Amino acid sequence: MFSIFRTLLFLGAFSYAACSPLSRISRTPRSAPLPPPEFELIFICNLILDVPDDFLIVTPKWTRIPVPITGGNWTTPDGELIANVLPGLGGELDASGILFVDSVYFVQFVDDKKYAYSYLDGYGVPLVSDNGRAIVETDSPKYAGLNNITFFAPGILTGELLVSPHWAPKNNLG
Repeated sequence: MFSIFRTLLFLGAFSYAACSPLSRISRTPRSAPLPPPEFELIFICNLILDVPDDFLIVTPKWTRIPVPITGGNWTTPDGELIANVLPGLGGELDASGILFVDSVYFVQFVDDKKYAYSYLDGYGVPLVSDNGRAIVETDSPKYAGLNNITFFAPGILTGELLVSPHWAPKNNLG
């Protein structure tokens, strides 16, 4: 009698799980590929870096390089100046075979003189390219549409200049 009760309890729980919404999600056919995301180029970030030759922190796992940002700008895809990068902050690079970027900086918009905070991080190949992402926060009414977007921000580091186009998913634009 006890084993019949356990069997009925198991079958009841199994049939409940089979009818639950979660079970229908796991049974969704996977034959149709998802459409690729569409991105729009919003602005290009040009950062002037002060890459030191002699300030390295070398550990068995990492080679850390502090990188102050000394200037730069944001431009539209057509080359129109949007904002100037304020010097003083920066980030670090790790050049242990893979490039890791971790950076914070501020810009001032040309039009309304408001400020924006930008966080940029990513990874890539040292002195070749990085696969970055960026987040922008601002109280500028004109550029409020940049808030709450995670930008795809690949970049190329050439000497002391990092050029990083910032792409946004089209469905996230305000």
